[in-house]
Parts: sequence; C-alpha cells; structure tokens
Amino acid sequence: MKKISHKQLESCRLSPKAWALSQTLGSGFPRFSYQRALSNAISALHQTESLKQANAKLEEYIENNFKDIKRILRLREQLAEYASWHSKSKIVTADSNVTLNFPFQGEWQLGGIVSRVDMLETGYRGVLFEAFDKGWKSQLRMPLIQSAIAEQFGRPPEEVRVGVQDLDGNTTDETAYGNAKRKAAFSEFLSIGGIVQAALPLT
Repeated sequence: MKKISHKQLESCRLSPKAWALSQTLGSGFPRFSYQRALSNAISALHQTESLKQANAKLEEYIENNFKDIKRILRLREQLAEYASWHSKSKIVTADSNVTLNFPFQGEWQLGGIVSRVDMLETGYRGVLFEAFDKGWKSQLRMPLIQSAIAEQFGRPPEEVRVGVQDLDGNTTDETAYGNAKRKAAFSEFLSIGGIVQAALPLT
C-alpha cells in the first residue's frame, strides 16, 4: 500500500513519476513547524475544551522547538484569536486533526490531516487550516477529502462540505462537489496511483 498526503497531491498530479522518485530518495523527518504547533494546540483546545490546557501544550512545543521571539508571540496571539473566534462562532466540532485513509481498503490511499471536522445541521464539514489559495476549489484533493470525510464519518458524500480557514484572521471559505466531480476526481486519483506504483522500484 502507498499513501500520499493531500498536501502533496497537486505536485504529484503534475509529475507522478518525479514524485515517485522523490519517495525513494528519502528526505528524513520534516521539521516541526510553527503551523503544526498551532494546529496541534488548537486540536488540544477542541479535545479538552480548555484554553489553559491548549496554551500549556503550545508552550511545550515552543520550549522544545522554537527560538524566533516574533513568531512565538504571533503563535500565542493566533491561538487566543482562534479560541475567541470559535467560541463566538457557536460551531460544533466533531473532531480535530483527523488522519485520512481514503479509500479505506485501497492500495493507493489519500492521507494527511484534516484540521477540524464540524457538525452541521446538514451533515459534516472538513476544514483545512491553510492560507487562502485562490485556486483551492480546483485542487484534486478537495473532492477526495469530501469523499474521505463521508467514508470515515459514515455519511453520504452529499451531506459533507469542505473548506479552508486562514488562521491569520480566521477567514473561511467552503464548497461541496457533486457526484460527477467526485467520481472524476477519484478516477484521476487512481490513475495517478497507477503511474506512481509502476514507477516505484520492486521490493
């Protein structure tokens, strides 16, 4: 089984063979980023419903990983801003930092993290914490994430939405994809997976 993070899918889409080659070279473990620390602290906020505990988790990450004072201060501000925004929004959060495994029994899977899954009156919404990209709705991963959330939470895809949230200001945008676009995205995803599998050395 081979898995690709949804964040890498667009680069793989452009050149599946090059992406497959990059997987054989090995690049070590990625550095723990400021964004990851903030996302994890936000997840702690949702899991514990305690800003105090979320702040404690963030301070743990800061002590072990970071030195840039300006960025550290901004991290603390962003967590406080997010907590205030979420409290005022009255959004019901079903889960956070959700790991994707889609399709569940596939040999070529979409992985990665969905930052937050919300419960709506009409179903669920998967949200990615990312800076806005004006072309985000055309990215191949988005209809796949909609299908993945539907599969993992046991809901029809028609009852799932996907969105992005920029943690600088907490601006949000969301959409949903119809059956034809979801099917086309999955077909392309499988096609990309076939190219990747063929390009990988036999083990």
